[in-house]
Amino acid sequence: MKTMVLIELTKSCQKEKIANNFSKGVKNYLSHSEVQKECADKLLQIAQNYRDSIPEGSILEIGCGTGFVTQGLMKQFPKHFLDIIDISDEMLKFCEKNLQISEQQKKLIQFRQRDGETINTDSNSYSAIVSSFTIQWFQDIINSLNRLINTLQHQGLLLIAFPNDKSFPEWKKMCYELNLPFTRNELPNTIELIQKLSIPSHKIYLYEEQVSMKYKNATDFFRSLKMIGAGCNLKQDKLSNWQMKELINHWNHNCYPNKIQATYDVTFLGIQLI
Repeated sequence: MKTMVLIELTKSCQKEKIANNFSKGVKNYLSHSEVQKECADKLLQIAQNYRDSIPEGSILEIGCGTGFVTQGLMKQFPKHFLDIIDISDEMLKFCEKNLQISEQQKKLIQFRQRDGETINTDSNSYSAIVSSFTIQWFQDIINSLNRLINTLQHQGLLLIAFPNDKSFPEWKKMCYELNLPFTRNELPNTIELIQKLSIPSHKIYLYEEQVSMKYKNATDFFRSLKMIGAGCNLKQDKLSNWQMKELINHWNHNCYPNKIQATYDVTFLGIQLI
C-alpha cells in the first residue's frame, strides 16, 4: 500500500513539475517554438481533410499551449463547440487572451485548466480530439489514448502529433561517444503505440516527418528546451554539472565551425472511427 501511495505521489509531483515548467515558459514560447509551430501547421493541414467527415458536436483540444492549433481549429470548424484545455494555467490564459475570437465564436469556445490524461470524459462524446506535442508528456499513453478514443462519436476523429523515440539522434550519438547517459525523456514508439491501442473499427492516417533545427551551439539547444518548458527532465538519470559540460564541449567540437543540428522525428497520427 505504501508503495502505491508513493507511486501516486511521484506521478502527481511530475505533473505539477510539467505544469510549472510550461507556465514559466509562456513569455518565451512564441520566440523559441519554431518546431512546435511548424508541426501545428502540418497538423492543421491534415485536419482539413476531415472537415466534412466528422460528426456534429464538440471538439476537444488537449494542450493548447499558446494557441498555434486553437486558432486554426476555430477557422476550420466554425460550427463546432471547442473545448480547449491545458495543464498549465498560464499557457491557457495566454491562449485565451491572444486569440482572435469574434463575438459569435465566444459562444462556441471554452477554456479549462485540465490535464488531458485525467480529464473527466464520462459525460462527453466528442466529434474530434486534437492534440499537438502533448501526449508525450502522458504517464500512461496507451490507456489514456484508449480512454479518449472511447469518448469519440461514430466517425469521430483522434488527431495527434508528437515527437517519437527516434528524436534527437545527434544528442544520443554524443552521449554514446562519451559513455554518458542519454537523458532525453522517454518518447513514444509509433508502431508499438498503434499496436497496443484497442481501437474499434477505424481508418488510420500515419505520417512521419523529420524536422531539423540549427543552433549556435549545444548550450543554445538545451537552453531553448528549457525556455519553453520542454526541458523538464522526468528521468532518474541526470548528468552532473561536469558531465553536462563535457557533453556540450564534445558536441560543439564535433560540429565546429558549423552550427549544431538537433532533429525531431515527428509522428502525425489520425484515427477515425467507422
